[in-house]
Amino acid sequence: MAAAPMAAHAADLTLKLTSFPNGNHKYYHRLLEESLKAAGHTVRIQSQGNLPQPRILAYLDDGDLTLHWMLQTKERDAKYVVVNHKLTQGLIGQRIMLVSKDDEDAYAKVKSLEDFRATGKVAGLGQGWFDVGVWNESGLGVREQGGDWRNLYAMLASKNRGIDYFPRGAIEIVAEAKDNPNLAIEKHLMLVYPRDFVFYLSKANAGLKPVIEAALRQAEKSGLQKKLIDESFGPSIASLGLDKRTRITLKNPSNN
Repeated sequence: MAAAPMAAHAADLTLKLTSFPNGNHKYYHRLLEESLKAAGHTVRIQSQGNLPQPRILAYLDDGDLTLHWMLQTKERDAKYVVVNHKLTQGLIGQRIMLVSKDDEDAYAKVKSLEDFRATGKVAGLGQGWFDVGVWNESGLGVREQGGDWRNLYAMLASKNRGIDYFPRGAIEIVAEAKDNPNLAIEKHLMLVYPRDFVFYLSKANAGLKPVIEAALRQAEKSGLQKKLIDESFGPSIASLGLDKRTRITLKNPSNN
């Protein structure tokens, strides 16, 4: 309780964050910066550049990143300091598939989870991702990729690495498809599970938790967060036609 008043006092904050060439970091940077500024703080963001996933986690472990946005899991809650606020209003849990160019209509007849299982198609996912548990719990084929998960794009394009699709969040996939013109956005399905991104602070920056939580709560209440989501993702979300897709509900793992 003693730390809570920190959120009421203006502070000069320097945040060390990662960024990505395709711009998928911009919403999270803007949400932090504009929420904290609206709460009266001065904010400076230092970009740590385009880090692969293992290095992002290593930097977070060491405090070389202030925080990072990730799907919430019990394991991460234990390892880092969770900022209790849903960042994408559930959009990250609405998964659209990246597929090879000639596979865009391969799922047109799928109408249920049972149909999807029956295709025998295998997802490519990063090693240890929360999604791996979702796919396993749902009885779907999955192959995990160690090291930098971004190698999955080339693996999928090669068509000979044992993966048929790469499920991506509705707010991520349009930018990633533009970066990978040899891949396509599957046209018919949306794979859904109830989970969202949260910010995880390094333990060295645990004192920022009440400050950021208070700023994000106010951003949601004021409509600032929705405005930033609409500005950042509105056109790309609209292009996916989510309301016209067959919705396949997946199962969260029971232990997470």
